[in-house]
Formats: sequence, C-alpha cells, structure tokens
Amino acid sequence: MPILTAELHEGELLLQNGPNEGLPPLRLVVDDEGDDLDEEEWERLEAVIAESTAQLARGEHYTADEVLGMLRALRS
Repeated sequence: MPILTAELHEGELLLQNGPNEGLPPLRLVVDDEGDDLDEEEWERLEAVIAESTAQLARGEHYTADEVLGMLRALRS
C-alpha cells in the first residue's frame, strides 16, 4: 500500500502525491488528551530515559545487526 502525503489547505486535505479524486472520504480525529501517567510514573520514565541516554553515551548498546544475530542464534 503506498504512503500518501497531504497538506491541509482551507480546511481540506490535499494529496501532495497521488490522485485527489476518486478516493473514499477520510475523517481525522485530533486526540490530544495527554497521557495517563501520574507524577511518580513520569519520574520513573524520565529516569529510565536518562539512564538509557547515559548507556548509549558510554557505548553500552548493540547494533541492529548484533541484535538480529542474537535472535537468529536463538532460533538455531
């Protein structure tokens, strides 16, 4: 399935690539109600992100090829 890109122009979505006619109607809903995390959960999330960033800076990570190799080894 191709990816369609559109821009909003005078209240209508206009496709930037592909046909602008003959497509079924599209309805978009803006869902910006935030998240369900409480303050403690936010603090834990921020701590985990900070630790992950530090691990990356220290070189403590695997490349995608390394991870795929480990997964393939598990299947063997």
